Amino acid sequence: MNMTSKAVHPPTVLTEWLAAGDRGAELLADSVVIDRPWWSDQLAEHGLPGALIGDTISRTQLFGLAEAALASPEGAINLLWNTIAFCHGRRWNENKRRMVAVATDRQRIGGLLQEAAQAGREDPAVAFDLLKPDRGSQEIDRLGPTGFTWFLYFAGAGAPRHPSQVLDGKIARTVRRAGWKRFSATNWNSQDYAAYTELVSRWRVECGADRNDVIVRGLYSVSPPADADYPWQAWQRETWQSDNWVNGPLAADDLRQIHHWMALIADAYPMSTAAADFARIGPIISKALDGDLGASPRVRPPRETYVDEDSYRYDSRYRAG
Repeated sequence: MNMTSKAVHPPTVLTEWLAAGDRGAELLADSVVIDRPWWSDQLAEHGLPGALIGDTISRTQLFGLAEAALASPEGAINLLWNTIAFCHGRRWNENKRRMVAVATDRQRIGGLLQEAAQAGREDPAVAFDLLKPDRGSQEIDRLGPTGFTWFLYFAGAGAPRHPSQVLDGKIARTVRRAGWKRFSATNWNSQDYAAYTELVSRWRVECGADRNDVIVRGLYSVSPPADADYPWQAWQRETWQSDNWVNGPLAADDLRQIHHWMALIADAYPMSTAAADFARIGPIISKALDGDLGASPRVRPPRETYVDEDSYRYDSRYRAG
């Protein structure tokens, strides 16, 4: 069922995570060790403004850079570098390319970042659109939504109800698993982002949380595996603890269809290797489905012995060949 964001409610796994600790205190205690000398050298080499807060950057320190980001392009660029450093820790990733992109058009990009920081406090869609005007492009090379939504988040100065929140693939998977299947797993536009931020604010109220970012941290923390949207993942989640569990990339309807066609082939060619396989696999499928196989084309029980079958029986050596 493809629900809209307004029809989706917080998943149980999220509410259980929220109840398991003081999530707000944990979030505000976050800090990350960074490679400050590398950043200092690279910013100087590219002639860029900005200075890293220290060898360790905390979430609350980044909130402290927000007002400067709203006040000037240089302050916005400084918040950007500190945000990226916080997200990457001691990893450099593609930060040189980001620096080159900013240095090449510093005045314009600094102004965009400042404007986005200002807009993000009131209108997440406008802020998003400034940095990624459509699904296929972004204003700063190698800085897509996963990166710049962190910037928009820190530009909120830690306000508990700040609307512009972090969005990445792991968070999106949790949202999709909660029932909002039309929400993209990776490719978002400004309307998607606005709907997502509204959902986060609504879930904060429904869960009784104090902060929007606590909800976001929970969505990230309880995220399912990257392939969780595939049918076989749903099948495993629903059945793996059952006594009749069968592993495989298959849903219940898939198993019924396989059983149907295997039974049809086995009935038509009772002395074939397919019939031998059906004799082994058919009962397993039936057990996994608690006997609910749907309509079956078989006119004989699987692997009924025929008068002349013994002389034609295939053994494992022939099947292996």
